[in-house]
Parts: sequence; structure tokens; C-alpha cells
Amino acid sequence: MIEMTVKERAFVKWVKNECKKHGVECCLRKVKYLRLEKTIKCSGYFDDGCGGGAPKLVVAVNRPDWLEILVHEYCHLTQWKSGYKLWNRAGESLHHIEKWLSGERVSRISNHLANARDLELDNEKRSVELIKKWNLDIDVDNYIRKANAYIQFYNYLRMSRKWSLPSNSPYTNKNLLSVMSNKFNMNYKKMSKRVEKIFIKENI
Repeated sequence: MIEMTVKERAFVKWVKNECKKHGVECCLRKVKYLRLEKTIKCSGYFDDGCGGGAPKLVVAVNRPDWLEILVHEYCHLTQWKSGYKLWNRAGESLHHIEKWLSGERVSRISNHLANARDLELDNEKRSVELIKKWNLDIDVDNYIRKANAYIQFYNYLRMSRKWSLPSNSPYTNKNLLSVMSNKFNMNYKKMSKRVEKIFIKENI
């Protein structure tokens, strides 16, 4: 298992207990990234099991930001359990987005991307609340900048039609992070031209 502080061990134990309570399989894999689809590599995911099989929370822990990812994916579990209004709609939209990214023709893709984006915005706000509640060793200002970059990425996807590479993700690109706000106060409905230019220049 990865080396953890006392606080991190306590948090991981709590997440595992919460998963067990809700019938969710918790998998912390000693890898750098996970393959979600043929065209998508990611660092973690939460699957509510609606497509068959048991619900799963999966995180790649062989990476420096594993704790942030665990917080993020656990908060998706809270969206699911609380019956958050966008959960089912965004879940359906993600299936359409995956098909679209693989080259299939999908109608109303802008709406599907907006659903996914808005689900992530709610989730990132939950994540910050959880980080503060547990007083985790995570830089909140930096986390919010990374969160904003990830949320804006869904706007950029409409133009790029490709998922980012693990080596150049929106939340690790320094030039992109430098123009992100450290508060949840950006325009999420429409990406600014300044941010769009950085996405294009950095080939994210």
C-alpha cells in the first residue's frame, strides 16, 4: 500500500466504510492511470452500477495527487446517494459523450457536455467542503484552480473532440492553471477567448 499520514489513513478508512455502507466496491489501484474507454484514460472514476454490476469507486493511487482524486470520486458517490438532480441526466450524457469522442454522430452534444460540466462543478464544490471538513493536506486555492480548469475543459471539448492525454491534462498544465481563479466564480457557461487560446496553444 502507498505510504500515508495518520490523517490520510483515517480518511481512507472512513471512505472505505462509507462505500461498504452503501454497497460500493472501493478499489485503490497501484497504477498511474485507468483506462475508462478506448479513447479515455483517467485517474479515477465512480460508477453507480446502473449499467449492470456493483457500484464502484476506483482511484489510481500511484500518483502524487491520489488524495485529491479520492476526495473527488467519493463526492460523486455523495451526488448519487443524495439524488442530486443532475446525476441521472449527466450519467446518460456521459455515455453520449463517450460515443461522440469515439467518432459517432451524436445529436445535442452541446447539451450533453453542459450536463457533464455542471455535474462536475457541483462535485468540485462538494470536494472543497470535504477537504476543509477533514483538514486534509491539500492546498485549497490550488485545488480550486485545477477544478476550474477541469470544468472549463468540458467547454473546450466541444471544439477539440478529444480527451486530454494524462501527460497534458487541464489540471496539470501550468499555463492553463495560471489563468484560473482560486474561487468558483468563473463563467462556466461560456469559456472566455483568453482561456480558449491557452487550451489551443497548449494542445490540451
